[in-house]
Amino acid sequence: MRIHKITAIVLCMLLVFVGFAACSNEPGKTDQTADNNHSSENNDSLPNDDRDTIDTNDTPSPDNTDKDSADPKPDDVNQSEDVPAGNMNPLTGLYDGISDEALSQRPVAIMVGNSYGGLPQWGIGDADIIYEMIAEARMTRLMAIYQDYTKIVKISAVRSARPYFIDIAQSYGAVFVHYGGSETAVEQIAQRDDLIDIDGIKWPLEEIAFPRDADRKAQLGSEHSVYTTGELLKVALDRQDKSLEQTDHPSALNFADTSSAENGTPMTRVQVTFKSNHKPYFVYDEASGEYLRFQYQQEHIDGLTNEQISVKNLLILRMELTDLDHYLDIVDITTTGTGVGYYFCEGKYVEITWKKDSYNSPINYYTLDGNEIVCKPGQTFVSVVTENTSVVIE
Repeated sequence: MRIHKITAIVLCMLLVFVGFAACSNEPGKTDQTADNNHSSENNDSLPNDDRDTIDTNDTPSPDNTDKDSADPKPDDVNQSEDVPAGNMNPLTGLYDGISDEALSQRPVAIMVGNSYGGLPQWGIGDADIIYEMIAEARMTRLMAIYQDYTKIVKISAVRSARPYFIDIAQSYGAVFVHYGGSETAVEQIAQRDDLIDIDGIKWPLEEIAFPRDADRKAQLGSEHSVYTTGELLKVALDRQDKSLEQTDHPSALNFADTSSAENGTPMTRVQVTFKSNHKPYFVYDEASGEYLRFQYQQEHIDGLTNEQISVKNLLILRMELTDLDHYLDIVDITTTGTGVGYYFCEGKYVEITWKKDSYNSPINYYTLDGNEIVCKPGQTFVSVVTENTSVVIE
């Protein structure tokens, strides 16, 4: 009997223990299910893109949810910074704020003096592209090309035309702007119906669009005093009856983050010789990644900004030169056909070739393997030298 009593007591204790364990486990199971259901509802109520960003262990308040969804993601910020805004200038590859109107019109190519007695020039530092070629007596003249002429603050001294400069201007489909010209240049202008020509020496343009600056006239002479501006050029352009529309961009360079000179030969300085007292040179400035120009043993300065001429891309082209009149030192330069040269960018250079089929066709530049050169976005300077002139690269 005592054994039965002990057995009963043990059985009762076991039943109590099992019941207690069952009661303590049941609430935990219910709470876990509720948490899982709550998290699932929160995920389903959010856009798919945001589900992975929500912490299911700590449901955010409505205020925090709204704030997180409004903040830009890092990827979105980087993408907006990498995509330039607005139009690209086809002559520089820069997103410089050029307007739709300027982009759909012809560029302008302006003849500018470069003799020592006419320095400093005004406004050439803002040109998209500058060409330097021999005029006469082995002195050089510049042609400054702008895709958007309305941004020209003031450019001087506007000088007379030479026929081979006209060829280069027409390579870009540009309006050719000058003040008078050599006899041969004037003849060619008269013969070319496909050329838009603005001659500032002709009345009434001389008075309304190509005035003379009094200070330049007094200090440098009358021939170095003619100037124009974007506003004055508009007056001149509005008087001619040919369309300025041009949707394509002939002769425009190809631009990319990596240039054709990236794997080229390192250099720091290059000098060309036009005559004994005119040996302009460029020095690579590593800080800016551009080439600084020097001429007449001094920095080449834009007198309007007092800044040195500097460019991202530099081309030196060899073209055939013919002396037409030894007494007057008149020359002709063959701009058509093919030739050789050099392309410089960011402290390196490669040999190139150039090709131009006719006076009004584009001029194109190629690497030695036959591909068109690729340039870094920025301004370009083109020095045209003779086939045998000295080019010293250091």
